[in-house]
Amino acid sequence: MVMISAVRDLHVLAWPVTLPTRAAAAPSFLITVPDMGDFVAWPDAEFGLALAALDRRLAHVLDDRTIRTIRWAVTEDEPVDDVSTCPAVNTAEAVAAFEAVCSQAWALGDWAWPDNTIGEAALSQDALSDAGVEIAQLAQALGVKPGRASALARGVKVPTPEEVATILSLFPAGTVAGDILEPVDGADAVVLSLPEYKSRVRLLSTERTLPERRARTMVWEQACSRAARQVAHTAPLEAARARVNYALEELMGWT
Repeated sequence: MVMISAVRDLHVLAWPVTLPTRAAAAPSFLITVPDMGDFVAWPDAEFGLALAALDRRLAHVLDDRTIRTIRWAVTEDEPVDDVSTCPAVNTAEAVAAFEAVCSQAWALGDWAWPDNTIGEAALSQDALSDAGVEIAQLAQALGVKPGRASALARGVKVPTPEEVATILSLFPAGTVAGDILEPVDGADAVVLSLPEYKSRVRLLSTERTLPERRARTMVWEQACSRAARQVAHTAPLEAARARVNYALEELMGWT
């Protein structure tokens, strides 16, 4: 469980939340989650977490002003007012507890979508342009139709691992996949990262026996394929929601 301290486009800043422990030391503080009980929040272990990793909100515990005050107090090493701060102790037990919380937070923070993992990332248009790789070259090298090559070059389709290996042969020696791939983006990626889609994406990943991140990318591709057919004057995020919802329905056989 985590407490959200700030929200960005595709990720949040979060404070780990654990069960109460006597080893917790200031600036950690106690919170009460309605219908769940008392917990400890660790603001000095703040970490970045992909928005797509979130599932559902359990409760609204602190207001935004209090969260900003706590973040400032921790940064400036000042006392935190108006919250039940844990005792200010410096023992081996307290250090070990803090390190354990940090390790768990970093492990959770390693889960990312979108990112530039092979099979989940799009081709970088800048990388293609810098290397002078044209659509015709892609089509010939990959043995695919121009439409597929064009979609890959425009970053609206994700190349397979085999395609990535072939595409790398068009680049200078020493070029690696990370140099030519970039995370998928756009309104569809923003919408698909929202926690409200978590359960349906998990269901799709189970049905297709795919990792959740791969299932998300599959939905993103399906949504992008409908973008050209959508009414242009529709608000971008509203249009993206419609595309993502329809893509999920199509992929799960609900249409």
